[in-house]
Amino acid sequence: MPAPLIGRKFGIGTILPLAPEKTRGIRILGISGSSRQQAGMSKSERLLQTALEQYASYGCTTSFLRLKDLKIYDCEGNYSENPAYCTYPCQSTLKYADDEMQTVYDAVLGTDILILATPIRWNNHSALVQKFVERMNCIENQYSWFGNRMIQKKVAGLIIIGHVDGIQHVAGNLLNFFAWLGFHIPDVSIASWVGENDEDTTRDWEQIQQNKYTQEDLQNLIHSSLHLAYRLKMGPV
Repeated sequence: MPAPLIGRKFGIGTILPLAPEKTRGIRILGISGSSRQQAGMSKSERLLQTALEQYASYGCTTSFLRLKDLKIYDCEGNYSENPAYCTYPCQSTLKYADDEMQTVYDAVLGTDILILATPIRWNNHSALVQKFVERMNCIENQYSWFGNRMIQKKVAGLIIIGHVDGIQHVAGNLLNFFAWLGFHIPDVSIASWVGENDEDTTRDWEQIQQNKYTQEDLQNLIHSSLHLAYRLKMGPV
């Protein structure tokens, strides 16, 4: 009687990198949704920085935004009053002189691949990511209400880190959000890690680095997103 399979197989479906001449110049934007105040404390952000370094090694142009460093006002629900009031530029951007969401809009609209990193917070993405999602509604509404598709031929992926098993829930919400915006989702769209129930975060980064499945997923996310971004740039979809 054969031994039962335990866990997932490693090294199955490995996605190989593109040739350097095909990845050079592809624009990558990493957005961190962690609320940790000191650089290096957030594991999701550190894994995102690792991904950006690997993208850069392929000749990509990388940029990085930390949502917690920006003054972003809450969505005020203009759509609920009248969909025609949910415009771009966002009404809150026009209303508040110190609102910095336009920095995020410009970065998202100017990239080819967006990688969003979030911790798991009570089986969901972070509050900062939720604010980002709600303020991006004006971009989605440009198509659904005004017929102007602002996001085309762009790729989105996720990095999700936590100590409770909410990866699929978080990913389902955010991938649905990206699809509504107009992003394309690569074959491998998520790199993730979930820690033990003791919630001892002091050992997390070492375990993330040593986890061969997380590292394989990260590599496949990078390669898969580059393959898709290259195909989108090279021809009609």
